[in-house]
Amino acid sequence: MVADGVHILFSLALVLLLFRSNRPEPYLVTALAAAFPDIDIVLFPLLADFGYEAGVLWSHRALTHSLLAGVVVVGLLSVFGPWRAAAVGFGSHILMDLLSGGVRLFAPLDATLYGLSIDWLLLNMLTSVFAVTVLLGGLFGMKYDFGPRGYPRSPRAALERFR
Repeated sequence: MVADGVHILFSLALVLLLFRSNRPEPYLVTALAAAFPDIDIVLFPLLADFGYEAGVLWSHRALTHSLLAGVVVVGLLSVFGPWRAAAVGFGSHILMDLLSGGVRLFAPLDATLYGLSIDWLLLNMLTSVFAVTVLLGGLFGMKYDFGPRGYPRSPRAALERFR
């Protein structure tokens, strides 16, 4: 099981690498899409308390981790921001869960569990190091304006853009 914070960090890092937007929408959409699949941890036990029968599709990493749910989530979140950012967020969550135990990718049509079983602590650590490095590098790159050869421009040159 990969921690939810790591899912969000990883998706933010991927969106920063792929789209490099100065607008907040792609980052918000990808964070929401990356966090959505784990709503089953909260939602399905509540439904069971109200009398709905628990089953393999109503368990963790089943229906909300399927490709069908991905299409629905990306479609809904595309109203608020770029659909590609939502697809990256949802897809990165599914990819990480495929590596750390598996998901029922084709639910509700097929209840087969697909995936590998890499140690989740190791996966969390490696993903976190990658994501934090990319995010800090991206923030550093946004703060300082680098010229064509990679050398930072003087602060005066950067301020002249705003005049």
